[in-house]
Amino acid sequence: MGDVIIRGGTVVDGTGAPAFEADVRVRDGVITEVGPGLAPDGEQQIDAAGAYVIPGIIDNHTHLDGAMWWDDGLDPLPASGNTSMVFGNCGNSIAPLAGDQRDEIVDLLCFLEDLPLEAMERLIPWTWERWPEYVRALEGRPTSVHCGGYVGHLALRTYVMGPEAWERAATPAEITRMCEVLDEGLAVGALGLSLNTFDKDRTLRPVPGWFADDDELLALFQVVARHRPATVQCITRFNDREHDVADAERIARLLVAAGGVRGQWPGIPMNVRDADHRPVVWDAHHRIQAEGADLWPAVAFKPLAPFFSFERSIVFQRVPAWNEWVNGPADQKLALLADPAWRDRARTDWDNRTRSSLSRVDRPHEMILSQSETGAGPVGISLADFADQRGLHVSDALAEWVLANGVGSLMVGVPEQLDEGDIVRALREPRTLPNINDSGAHQQLFAAAGEHVYLLTHYVRDAGLISVEEGVHALTGRPAGFFGLHDRGVIAPGKVGDLAVFALDEIELGRETRRDDVPYGTWRLVREPAGFRATVAAGVPTWLDGAATDARPGRFLRPVHA
Repeated sequence: MGDVIIRGGTVVDGTGAPAFEADVRVRDGVITEVGPGLAPDGEQQIDAAGAYVIPGIIDNHTHLDGAMWWDDGLDPLPASGNTSMVFGNCGNSIAPLAGDQRDEIVDLLCFLEDLPLEAMERLIPWTWERWPEYVRALEGRPTSVHCGGYVGHLALRTYVMGPEAWERAATPAEITRMCEVLDEGLAVGALGLSLNTFDKDRTLRPVPGWFADDDELLALFQVVARHRPATVQCITRFNDREHDVADAERIARLLVAAGGVRGQWPGIPMNVRDADHRPVVWDAHHRIQAEGADLWPAVAFKPLAPFFSFERSIVFQRVPAWNEWVNGPADQKLALLADPAWRDRARTDWDNRTRSSLSRVDRPHEMILSQSETGAGPVGISLADFADQRGLHVSDALAEWVLANGVGSLMVGVPEQLDEGDIVRALREPRTLPNINDSGAHQQLFAAAGEHVYLLTHYVRDAGLISVEEGVHALTGRPAGFFGLHDRGVIAPGKVGDLAVFALDEIELGRETRRDDVPYGTWRLVREPAGFRATVAAGVPTWLDGAATDARPGRFLRPVHA
């Protein structure tokens, strides 16, 4: 581990306490001194004059389970001040898996999160089935950031039940076996259990989590309780007003019954158009807390402005014909778009889709024809306007535009409008979990990694809605406390030397650009570097002077008791 001294900066220690002038010394990867005027003693020196020194930022919600095997630098996390990240979210993990179930779950993961299937199949070593072997592989794969992960319930369920995991409730014997495999994963350091009772696969088949009854979830939560401070992460039907609160209340009740397990859920809708429903969810949050459940809502604070790719995507799930087309064989796409029978079915599916306040398909006036592969155009107008100009049904208009402009073209969504007052209110609640980026997922929808910078540039610097101490606490000390990572997230002697250095007037959320660097010919959206002066993991710089270093100090994260 590293020795470094960061000098001349203003320390924001991650607790929410007022900032103070101090130097920070790290020896053998651990903070040893915090105070003014520390004298260098042979360590590497980093100049923090005019800048803040903060704990390394924790990326709470990623799907980098695969990418870490072909990019040990985990670009662009170090450029954004990240020193730790959490994978295995949304019920999806790459252990425990075996046989045909492995192939099926990997395909599901790649579909739900828009990940490169061929890279996942070929570049992950797959030297494991269960978590003990998986952890050994992770420990042999140093990266630029520390990595920890959840045991995914979808993987766990199919590992035990096989194909029937997609069809029915588990038997008592199967529940017992799931508990044994989960217990083994938590014993070697998994951060907890992640659930998904929301999604569907590429054929619109409900994921295995749909079929888990209360007996199964309670038994699994009781296993998590034996491994405190392990937690539960759950993707509920958050975009369905008929079910979002009921799903949260179900999870809360089971967490309490299991002995008081801590959990997280998608939480409070912050879009302006959800203003009528938001008070209902706020009330549910406070009621759940008052009834003794330690269930934290996630807080997304950056407006979403996704790109829409026609190479693969989950955004058309509510329109089956378009969902099949966009995720179907590439060599058949253009011919199918021109087929009258398909066009008829696509119009019918579009008109009879289920609605959601989060679905851009319901708002074609906010879907902008953005980038043309052929140059045919038009670009810069909405899909709704294009349909009106041509006198076409919206589905037919989209088909005509893609036919003319190419499958490699893109649309982009108008940025969401968020209620920033309620976001600030949520950030100031003691038990909420900010910074849900989805880093590594949906690589052709948006560049998620690093979006936490928006909290510092907009909410702290530009709008002055929160203090720098509040913003840093939301990105560091609070998530560290949630996950039981009590050895980091705060600048104090004895804590791991994970640090980041930035000046507010030097950072910016970089623009999104396309990068063709994903193995096997796929691409991703990335952001330009944010302007951090330094990122240090366990005392070793991973980002310094505007460039990534070759250092790989990241280690496997395990929850630790306070």
